[in-house]
Amino acid sequence: MNRTAKKIAFWTIIIAGVFLLQSVISIDIIRVNLTLLLVYYFGLRRGELQGAAVGISVGFLEDTLSGQLIGPGMLGKGLVGILPAYLSEGFFIWTPLLGMLAVFTLTVVDETVVYTSLSLFSQRPAPLPDFIGLTIVKALINAPFGWLIKPGK
Repeated sequence: MNRTAKKIAFWTIIIAGVFLLQSVISIDIIRVNLTLLLVYYFGLRRGELQGAAVGISVGFLEDTLSGQLIGPGMLGKGLVGILPAYLSEGFFIWTPLLGMLAVFTLTVVDETVVYTSLSLFSQRPAPLPDFIGLTIVKALINAPFGWLIKPGK
C-alpha cells in the first residue's frame, strides 16, 4: 500500500512538473507539447491500456486548463497513448531513430486531431499554413526525446 502511494505521488509530481515546464518553456506563439512525451512513455512502456488512461487524463487536464472545448486534447492524447504500444510489440526492431520518428509522427497526429476537432466543433484556432508550420516546429522539438524513451518494463 505504501509503495503504491509513493508511485502515485511520484507520477503526480512528474506530471505537474511537466505541465509547469511546458508553460515556462513556451515562447510567444510556439507552445511546446511536452505532455505528449509522458503519454508516449506510458504507451510504450506500460501498454495501450495505461497509455490511453494517462493520455485521456492528461488531455482532460489540458482541455480544462485551456478554457476551450473539452474533448480534443483527450482524443489526441488518448490516441497517442494507444499507438506506441504497437511499436514495441514486434512490428519493428527498436532503434533510437525509430523512437525519434515515432515521437515526431505522434506529435503531428496529436496536433492534427486537436486542430481538426476545434475547427469542426468550435472555431479554427489558427490559419492552416500557421498550423502546419507550428506543428512541424513542435514535432522537431519533441523528436529528440524519442531517442531517450525506450520500450521495456
